[in-house]
Amino acid sequence: MLTNAELLPALSTALSDLQQHPCPIIPSTSNVPKRASVALIIRVQPHPSHLPSTSPSPPDNIGGFFAQEWVVHGTVEMLFIKRAARQGDRWTSHVAFPGGKRDPADAGDIEAAVRETLEEVGLDLEKEAIIPCGHLPDRVVTTSWGTVPLMVLCPYVFILTSPAPPTLHLQPTEVASAHWVPILLLTDPAFRTVERCDVSDRLARRGGPLLRHALRLSLGRMEFAAIRLWPSSSVFSAFGKDFLDGGRDLVCWGLTLGILEDLLDMLPPIGDALDLWKWPTFTAPDVRFVVGMMTSGLKRRNREVAKSLSMGAAMLARQNVEGSVVDLAASGTEDGEVIGESTVLVRPSEVGERTSSVHVLLEGYFGVVRKAVWLTLSGRAVVGTAVAGALVMRWMRK
Repeated sequence: MLTNAELLPALSTALSDLQQHPCPIIPSTSNVPKRASVALIIRVQPHPSHLPSTSPSPPDNIGGFFAQEWVVHGTVEMLFIKRAARQGDRWTSHVAFPGGKRDPADAGDIEAAVRETLEEVGLDLEKEAIIPCGHLPDRVVTTSWGTVPLMVLCPYVFILTSPAPPTLHLQPTEVASAHWVPILLLTDPAFRTVERCDVSDRLARRGGPLLRHALRLSLGRMEFAAIRLWPSSSVFSAFGKDFLDGGRDLVCWGLTLGILEDLLDMLPPIGDALDLWKWPTFTAPDVRFVVGMMTSGLKRRNREVAKSLSMGAAMLARQNVEGSVVDLAASGTEDGEVIGESTVLVRPSEVGERTSSVHVLLEGYFGVVRKAVWLTLSGRAVVGTAVAGALVMRWMRK
């Protein structure tokens, strides 16, 4: 787990790099025409003993913001929402970032994130003192274990630069509660957990309720990597259930965790976020065992690739190449010239392209999981048939 003294400069460097080197944009296609955007909103809560005596002038750059005394002694937090419970909503009651689908009237993806944030939590990112920090890797959101594409999701990062906490006004039909969570807690392994849910409908989309019920009994529930959130402050809608139960079970998992991991992956020590990641599996012991055996090699290879292509590794690669170019430029060496026998200089723009670490970790994973599930169920059927046959033969001999 990072300390606050380590987090602030690391976050400043990471967000500055993100701002200067935008992630590749995934364009819409005829198969995936829909787009959506979310906003990762960061603020610093000042320590009571370091409150600024006057309202500071908003800095216009990330480094200047993190250099302020009240920021240096403050707590960096991120905004999460818990979506309202709505029947038929794929993400009902899920922890998420503010955001939603892009409308035809939106000029671009970032405008969709700004509009949705205003609608859902009443935070105007165009009028607030903010610094846009660019966007994390786009991703194609899929269902049915990666077989059906739904939309392209575009995550954008913003910093609120005012020491005064913004007032949130929740849209009760969309948001049940909103929570400011210290980023330090998100890096703490003690807050890592799993989320269990029923995924029988993903395996039997056309099989009807009987097949789904049978699969539910056979497979148990599916476990996904998750982080327990411990907010420093929360706002609840009086029209939602969270107002009554205090917002228990505030867990970040799934798509939201994947986006969050891309940001945490940029913070040192590089690779820690990936080492804490857990691949999805099942609660049924035999299914868990077969899935683990069949995916062990894939997980090992994907982890190695993810670390080499991670957000943090990309940032270090750019810094190393830029440093090399600067050093060699001082001695009059041109880009692309061969140095010695095998070292070839490259331009900084040619290295360090960002990619989603979680996307790389899950590459090909669910395809193997489907095979493992059906193999396990087939094995159960064979064993069950053999045992039943043996019992029948034994009964007939009596």
